[in-house]
Amino acid sequence: LTLIGLALVFDSTFTNAISVSGNAAIQTDYIWRGMTQNDGQNSVNVGLDVDFENGFYVGTWGAAVDVGASTLELDYYGGYTFEMGGIGVDIGAIQVKYDQNNDADFSENYIALSLPMNVGLHFSEGDELGDYMELSYSRDVGDGSLAISYGDMDSSAGNADGGSNTTIGYSMAAGDFTVDISYSDFSGDTNANGTMAD
Repeated sequence: LTLIGLALVFDSTFTNAISVSGNAAIQTDYIWRGMTQNDGQNSVNVGLDVDFENGFYVGTWGAAVDVGASTLELDYYGGYTFEMGGIGVDIGAIQVKYDQNNDADFSENYIALSLPMNVGLHFSEGDELGDYMELSYSRDVGDGSLAISYGDMDSSAGNADGGSNTTIGYSMAAGDFTVDISYSDFSGDTNANGTMAD
């Protein structure tokens, strides 16, 4: 509601051309960059997005988690999308907050490119967690879509979550719903003391 209120403050040229959409999902496990965020348990998440005709957008997303004492994650984000030379560009920032664990809160600035041949490139710059880069590829297969991604999170600043992840998934429509089946693997970096990151 706060995001919608802020959006309506914009000039009437923009408020006449906004699109509000929502989403909801039930997951058998909430995986983020190859790591479970709710101890391998089911997770429910919901989101709200406000898109402007000029390419700007804002949104919020929440999910059930098991992070320390926290059971709820809330994300707030905003950005701008445009096309340049046949390449889709998305530039924005995100703030991730937890209901009981302020030490786990973090923010990132990001840029995502949609390249030809269904290739995607994502880069996030984060002060708390370090930088993250991900390369992805997708293609239509049968009645659905196959997606493969490889990502790496920097651990040079002492980030315990530093490491690489690989995800492969298949998504397809089922009536008014979408079903996603995926497998993800995470490999933690070796720290200076020779131990593996969690």
